[in-house]
Amino acid sequence: MLPDEVLRNYRVTAVNKNYEFWQRDSLAIHLYSPNVAYQKLDYLHNNPTTEHWRLADEPSNYLYSSASFYENNETEFNFLKDFRLEF
Repeated sequence: MLPDEVLRNYRVTAVNKNYEFWQRDSLAIHLYSPNVAYQKLDYLHNNPTTEHWRLADEPSNYLYSSASFYENNETEFNFLKDFRLEF
């Protein structure tokens, strides 16, 4: 549990939460074309396989990735939306 004086720094006035610990949309990128969207999706899918993280040997093997959805039409998450249908 965080001390009250530290927790006060993260207090917000929102309907759905009392505290926020990260900056909203800190790195938001406008996906203005399919090429940009695919570039960002490739980055997200490949990031867990990089030497820095080493979380999986293949993008589709990382549990918390949508790579298996796009590569194998499989998903563990029913909230995924196919962004290819947006362009």
